[in-house]
Amino acid sequence: MIVDLLPLILWIGSLLWAGAVCVLCVIRGRLLSRERHPDVELVSWNVIYAQVCSVVLCAVPFMVLILLQDDLDSRMLAWYDQYQIIGAIISIVMIIIEWLLMFVQSKRAEHTQVDRVLRRKRG
Repeated sequence: MIVDLLPLILWIGSLLWAGAVCVLCVIRGRLLSRERHPDVELVSWNVIYAQVCSVVLCAVPFMVLILLQDDLDSRMLAWYDQYQIIGAIISIVMIIIEWLLMFVQSKRAEHTQVDRVLRRKRG
């Protein structure tokens, strides 16, 4: 029974990981701040590594499904076949959202760096 649920559990885990990366980008990018140009740091390498791990983790459930398809119950296999395209689309959308949030954070960090340079030249 647990083998039948393993791809689903891994898929949910990968979505939680991707969601955590998105939350990190929202917090570090100060996207909920009401300031016009808040001070934002560049996207850290740890967030980039987490995003790469997210891409890998989003692929793992589908690989596990392929490896376990002979051992799965026929009803569960039919269920996975019915919803695997939807699951793949959701995973891809989450990865794209991560990229967009990282891009927005980097653009805001660029504004912060320009502001710092201009402040130094004025002062």
